[in-house]
Amino acid sequence: MTAPAPLLVLGAVASVQTGAAVAKDLFPEVGPGGTVLLRLASAALLLLAVSRPRLGGRSRHDLGLAVLFGLVLTAMNVSFYYALARIPLGIAVTIEFVGPLALAVAGSRRRLDFLWVVLAAAGVVLLTGGGGHIDMVGVLLALIAGPCWARVGHSTSCGSCLPAQASRCSRPVVTAASTRSASSGR
Repeated sequence: MTAPAPLLVLGAVASVQTGAAVAKDLFPEVGPGGTVLLRLASAALLLLAVSRPRLGGRSRHDLGLAVLFGLVLTAMNVSFYYALARIPLGIAVTIEFVGPLALAVAGSRRRLDFLWVVLAAAGVVLLTGGGGHIDMVGVLLALIAGPCWARVGHSTSCGSCLPAQASRCSRPVVTAASTRSASSGR
């Protein structure tokens, strides 16, 4: 039995946002980069223990796509977590959502969709400039995470080059490894 798609989406959103809220509490101890490293390394170890992917027999091109995908995930997570260190979670998520929203609009042909984009943009403007001080570096970092999120959500090239099991495992492994380099300044 498969769960309905809207339920899966709500579960994924709740999981990501709850994880981000909990992870933000780690910032005083390990910083945003260390938090990303811990979160992704834990996910990678769990997925490797459960899934044990076979990567043998894959072309260099396919493995390169998996590495590239992991690097995009790294850029998304690192920029988002550093944004969280500077701006509130709700504002960071709203700004980051501009990336997937822009991708959806680019593929849309209905006028009503463009109205929703204008309303969403007005909401972002109100959140970022509505009476209080907002750290513009945090806003920029959230904006950097947005296109990465759109790319991750729209990626079919990595999913087609590796079996689902290997693709699921390679993403956090590559992401965790590249996050380690980013957080150590290498």
